[in-house]
Amino acid sequence: MSINPDTRLQNLPPEIQTYSLQMVQLLHNYLQGNLLGVYIVGSAALGGFIAGRSDIDIQGVCARQLSQEEKEQITSLLAHPSLPCPTRGCEFVLYSREKVTIPSPTAGFEVNLNSGPQMCFHVTYDSKDESFHWFLLDRSIAREHGISIFGPDAHELFGVIPRTWLLNALLTSLRWHTDHDEAGYSSILNACRGWRFAEENQWSSKVDAIEWAKTRVADGELLTQALALRAGTCDKTLDQKKVKQFLNSIRERIEQVQQVDTPRTHDRGCFFHPGGL
Repeated sequence: MSINPDTRLQNLPPEIQTYSLQMVQLLHNYLQGNLLGVYIVGSAALGGFIAGRSDIDIQGVCARQLSQEEKEQITSLLAHPSLPCPTRGCEFVLYSREKVTIPSPTAGFEVNLNSGPQMCFHVTYDSKDESFHWFLLDRSIAREHGISIFGPDAHELFGVIPRTWLLNALLTSLRWHTDHDEAGYSSILNACRGWRFAEENQWSSKVDAIEWAKTRVADGELLTQALALRAGTCDKTLDQKKVKQFLNSIRERIEQVQQVDTPRTHDRGCFFHPGGL
């Protein structure tokens, strides 16, 4: 196996580099020529990774759909502590090429595995068991920002996802966070990143998204506090009423963008935003 990782990998903590390369080696030993690419996405790719606190997000692409036995074997190879994760946890998703090259508005994965020293173990093998929105957003980020550990540049495997699908996924994400994120700070961070994408068609780190959003709201204290909670430099509980008010305001802004976008994309006879991704 010849590994020629993206030079951006060198900017990540040494333990993350080692872990990522170990994962590639295990996957390649098992899948051989069926392994097409492995990519770091999420905060590590966008520039907001915090060692020990952030998850490491990794996506793989294989040449074909896998049997149940193959999926379970991959889980046994990669799950913590079989492959010890050096940060909070790893969110690993493996796709078949057909599910990512030609975009589909579904989760579309072969294996969805969450494990780590500070993460609850979770694995699913049927994409119907998970909400689509996480995976659609992550595949879009992978195409634009994925750090290749193995295989070609991410944009060669991950197709362009229509902007209308992404805006719908962002709205679904906002609803999920409103209902399930009791701490609130993750909701705030994701809402700001989604808002910036809706307005500027650009994915950014959560830190950059917060700084961008603070110049566009009347009171940035809530955003500053959310960022401090993520970094572990603050333990003050967020005001849940303010969190929900903020999330509702971002939902309304994204819906407004969606309404402006829809006639424009339909007039052009396609589902893609004119600017692309």
